[in-house]
Amino acid sequence: MVIMESDFETQGNQTKRIKIEEESTNRMETLPRDIILNILSGLPTSSLVQFRNCKELPKSMHNLNQEVVYGFGCHPTTKEYKVVKIVYIKNSNKGSAVQVFTLGSSAWRSLEKVNHHLVNWPSQQVCVNGRLHWVTWPGRYTRIRSIISFDLADEKFREVPSPDGNGLSRCNYHLVVLGGCLSAAVYCHYGKLDIWVMERYGVKESWIKKFNLGNHVPKGFQREMEISYKISRFTSKGRFVRVVGLTKDGEFLLEYRSRALVSYDPKSTKAKDLVFPGMPKWYRTIVHVGSLNWIDAFTHG
Repeated sequence: MVIMESDFETQGNQTKRIKIEEESTNRMETLPRDIILNILSGLPTSSLVQFRNCKELPKSMHNLNQEVVYGFGCHPTTKEYKVVKIVYIKNSNKGSAVQVFTLGSSAWRSLEKVNHHLVNWPSQQVCVNGRLHWVTWPGRYTRIRSIISFDLADEKFREVPSPDGNGLSRCNYHLVVLGGCLSAAVYCHYGKLDIWVMERYGVKESWIKKFNLGNHVPKGFQREMEISYKISRFTSKGRFVRVVGLTKDGEFLLEYRSRALVSYDPKSTKAKDLVFPGMPKWYRTIVHVGSLNWIDAFTHG
């Protein structure tokens, strides 16, 4: 595992850092990988380096034919850390089953189901204003997609208002937090991205298309694909590039297929490949807010 400091924007006395988690075979067997990544995003750097301060959560519902969506976050007012588990039974019309676990408690609690099928990619969940957010899959008879939130305080699911028109509803996009605001990176033709920002949380009219990011192919990918189709083929499913965050200098940090990091200046429209000594071949980049609290502080009351 590689940890590196960055000049990410600060919030109060807390500094955002980037950590790169190497895809190794030496993983914890007791927790799903998606939930480990979410929990790691809230741990202090010292514990990440040693990877010793971990707690096994109680066992929860399990089905051999299930699809699971996880969420993890902390509410700024209650200061409670919660893990949310949403279970969908494949090839079934039973809907979803929802469980929540509060760090410091002893058992999972069942909640009312969510009437949406949420995307289960690890990078899709973001936490803003004490709420977790996911994007829904398009329906069987419609391409419309929605943003669903889960309030970590009252534990209710709600739909977040989207901009008028087809700004987000019929697009392939992923969520990201930019400047403390809920944002969406929309995949466009030829690897370009439109960045929508909700400048006032919960206010539909505050959505604006704030940035347009041009296409870029990192050096490592140029050898693998021919120029005639190097962008269209690898961006067809919208997983070629992911917006990780925004630096205090206003540059975007982009991750390409978990194999390359790029900084992009929206003013000059120039991209720069980022290479650091000892970087693994495969990794996932996570922006987190540092904390001086250890897991023991929450699990022992």
